[in-house]
Amino acid sequence: MRLNPKLPLLAVLMTLALSVTGCMSFNAQTLDLHPEVQVNRQLSKEKRIDVQPLDLRNSPVIGLRSTSKQPHPEIRLKDSLKLLKHTTEHALEDMGIRRFYGGEFTMKVSLLDLSYTAKKAALKQTVDLAMLLRIEVSKGDKSYTGTYRSDKQHTFVGIPSEKENEEIIGKLVSETLSLGMNDNQLIDFLQFN
Repeated sequence: MRLNPKLPLLAVLMTLALSVTGCMSFNAQTLDLHPEVQVNRQLSKEKRIDVQPLDLRNSPVIGLRSTSKQPHPEIRLKDSLKLLKHTTEHALEDMGIRRFYGGEFTMKVSLLDLSYTAKKAALKQTVDLAMLLRIEVSKGDKSYTGTYRSDKQHTFVGIPSEKENEEIIGKLVSETLSLGMNDNQLIDFLQFN
């Protein structure tokens, strides 16, 4: 029986392709999040709220992936300002608001911190997440400011994929914004001023 001389070459090419594909999965990630905020109260649809997003972090990097690649690949958000503005406006829409322009209330939604810290131990990887958000609502010379924090820890077998990171960070953003949009003092300020 004679072996096909092309088989060893094919095996080498397949091994090379798999190793390149494996390396590609450990590249930097730019996460496209679509968080959902749960709200408990309703507001008058006649109110006008100008939502102004601010990203006040020292760096756009959320964290580093814990891979063998050096330097470790970065994790970033696709567009933090668009994320904050759209998610906040959708939450306000769920509360009944339909007018998003100036003239009455200004709502500054500031991302103060969003961090991702990965630690490897054998085949497992633990990811610690933290988010700090400030919402300041003002009307004329009156204002209310609230600060909201969420912390989470997740354990994975192996290195989390982009989809997994989008899921866990998306949930963190949802939870933190939900804390703000369900702050009774903040909603009272909007309702009674």
